[in-house]
Amino acid sequence: MAMAFIETTMSLADWLTLLRLILVPFILICFLQGNYRCAFVLFVIAGVTDLIDGSVARWLKRQTKVGAILDPVADKALMVTTVACLLILKVVPLWFFLLLALRDVSILAGLAYFQIRKIEIELKPLWSSKLATLVNLVTVILGFTLILGYPLHFWFRISLTISTLLIVLSFIQYGLMGLKIIRKKISHGTTAL
Repeated sequence: MAMAFIETTMSLADWLTLLRLILVPFILICFLQGNYRCAFVLFVIAGVTDLIDGSVARWLKRQTKVGAILDPVADKALMVTTVACLLILKVVPLWFFLLLALRDVSILAGLAYFQIRKIEIELKPLWSSKLATLVNLVTVILGFTLILGYPLHFWFRISLTISTLLIVLSFIQYGLMGLKIIRKKISHGTTAL
């Protein structure tokens, strides 16, 4: 019964998003076993699903509520896990991991808050968040290339800097958007926050 529900409500884009989420523990296992090349390949596959799932949903005109909820969870699980792996090997600094994790946990907490309060919001990522995701993917790929012995330190540092700026910018924008939604609900008296 549950599987039939999933099959009828999930689109191809949702399955790509689910694949990304499923790959996360396998990336972690490969990494912890020291099989960095395998972890890297799995990350690239997961990253490709991240880049194409939204386009597939728009192309097929099948943007679902499942996908809108699952996509940010899969994105954040992938990035926090892989950046944590890079942190373990001291490829990325602790402050970068904490900044990324704080932003991602805050976004998910905000979405959960609105869901619990039954506040309808449009689950559409900001341009700064989309760009941050892209640059984060590049940063992690460059981080893995350092682990695999390719001397791309200069490009990694540039990517890390741009990624940091975009994380901060999207964090601020999401925070302001959340406050605006809350203020609007309070001023309309439609919900007790």
